Amino acid sequence: MATILVTGGGRGLGRATAEKLAGAGHHVVLHARRAEAAEAAAAAIRAAHPDARVTPHAADLSSMASVRSLAAEVLAAHERLDAVLHIAGVMQQSAARRLTADGYEETLAVNALAPFLLTGLLMPALERAPAGRIVNVSSRRHLPGSHGAAVDLDLDDPMLEHGYQPDRAYKNSKLALLWVTYEQARRTSGRTVTANAVCPGFVPLTASDSAHGLTRLLMRTVLVRMPFAVSVGAATDSFAFMATDRSLDGVSGRFYGEQQPIESSPDAHDAARAARFWSLAEELTGFRWPA
Repeated sequence: MATILVTGGGRGLGRATAEKLAGAGHHVVLHARRAEAAEAAAAAIRAAHPDARVTPHAADLSSMASVRSLAAEVLAAHERLDAVLHIAGVMQQSAARRLTADGYEETLAVNALAPFLLTGLLMPALERAPAGRIVNVSSRRHLPGSHGAAVDLDLDDPMLEHGYQPDRAYKNSKLALLWVTYEQARRTSGRTVTANAVCPGFVPLTASDSAHGLTRLLMRTVLVRMPFAVSVGAATDSFAFMATDRSLDGVSGRFYGEQQPIESSPDAHDAARAARFWSLAEELTGFRWPA
């Protein structure tokens, strides 16, 4: 059985995925933003599955210092990681741009910079596994023409000081995470570690956690019944597949949906822009990956 770090395991898809993996016999290293949430989720999983192995950890992924502390804790407690599954993320609803303690736009910090830094710091544990896996949760919403604000990741203004819109911030962060994934795959080529991205699809039941008022009600009562909606069970099956299925051994640099390879945007495959973002991520996080 594998040892798998699941970020965002305190609630929503992260919590459900952690339980699915633990129930299948895997050792789940469960991250949540607050210690109480991590411990409560771990206790609930153990109550449902008495033999489950769940180790809770807490960190605020909007803080690069907190990400570093999380990595140090995980490395001290777990010699090897078979997979790191980056489910934690934010989707802002406020029209006002929110900055982290580091001064970064919050969506980009949590959804792209934190996975970049945490994975880099955890590489020693991933490399001790026979076939370590990096799994980044991106989204089809980075594709041109997706509903809502247009994707527009200006690398001269990555924090959206100009033209901020919460939907654009979310889409930009998911494009950035694909750049990170493809560059991770390039840098781990020929080694035992692989890097892939996955889109779980639109899961109204968990997406409603970030919504308010009528929007939340519509998600929970109407959109959940729509043909394009994805159930929590199907989404967590997709995550478990990415983290554990043997058919993915040696597969790297791919984008998946519904347990099948899917296409990302042409911009996601722009190696020059990916390299620029990678350099920016190194600068902002203060962490330089081995070449």
